[in-house]
Parts: sequence; C-alpha cells; structure tokens
Amino acid sequence: FLLSSGWRVLAMQGGFALLEASSVNRKSAANIMMKNLVDLSLGAIAWFLFGWGLSFGPEAQSEELDYFVGSGQFALADADDWALWFFQFSFAATSATIISGSVAGRMKFFSYVVCSFFITAFIYPPVVHWAWSESGWLAKKGFKDFAGSGVVHLLGGTAAFVAAYHV
Repeated sequence: FLLSSGWRVLAMQGGFALLEASSVNRKSAANIMMKNLVDLSLGAIAWFLFGWGLSFGPEAQSEELDYFVGSGQFALADADDWALWFFQFSFAATSATIISGSVAGRMKFFSYVVCSFFITAFIYPPVVHWAWSESGWLAKKGFKDFAGSGVVHLLGGTAAFVAAYHV
C-alpha cells in the first residue's frame, strides 16, 4: 500500500512539471522540466542522507532535542522500513516542488538546486518530526494532519512565498 501510494504521489510530479512549464515562456520550459527532475533525483539523495534521520530517526538522548528532530538512521543506517522511506520521500519531493512553481522562470538553476537540497534535507524534516513522529512536540499535543496539509503544503507554500518574495 505504501509503495503504490508513494508512486501515485510521485506521478503528480509530471503534472506539476507540465503545469509550471505551461506558465512560462518557451525558453524557460526546459529549465522548469530540469528543476522538477532535480527535485526527484537530488531530493532522493538529500532525504536518504539527512531527511529520514532528522524526521524519523530514533529518539535523541535528551528530551529537549527529541521534541525537535530525530537523531539517527542517517543514510538509512539501521533502518528497516524501506516502503515507509519511499512514501515519505514522495512527500518531501512534493514539498520542494511547490517552491519550483512559485519561482518558475525567475530563479537561476544552481540557486534552485541549492534551495531544493536544503528544503528536503534540513528544513522539511524537523516539521515532519514535529507532526508525524511519535516523539514530536506537535504529535504529543494531539496534532492531526490530513493528507499532508499541515506539513507538506503549509511548509512548501510558506517556503514558496519567501522564495518568490526574495526573487
């Protein structure tokens, strides 16, 4: 179930790419397609190396740190749930893609690559930990997230707003 759901979320990436490419001039369309490809490929590396461990790593030694981020399983060391990793990666990539649409045709490619990597590796994971990890502070307060609306879309939309403002 997790794998088929993850593939459905990743299939939406093609739709995002086409929507973004149709909103810019012809010259920028190839750039948009490449940005969406980078969201998936570089995002997978960022999520593998850092994102999963910060989001769902085992509990930290200190309770204060555990409220904020996970503290292990970086590069999937000692991780055993690959289906859940893939499912969560699909949402991490989606969060980064939201930014791509807000800066379509207005941001240099290298700057976007750096932004996408940091969103997927370091900015998105703590928010995921807060809401979706059993030890996260929002989860402990009873926070419920419906289909990623509070994590994926709110974080992606806020980051997109900030990126569009600065571009």
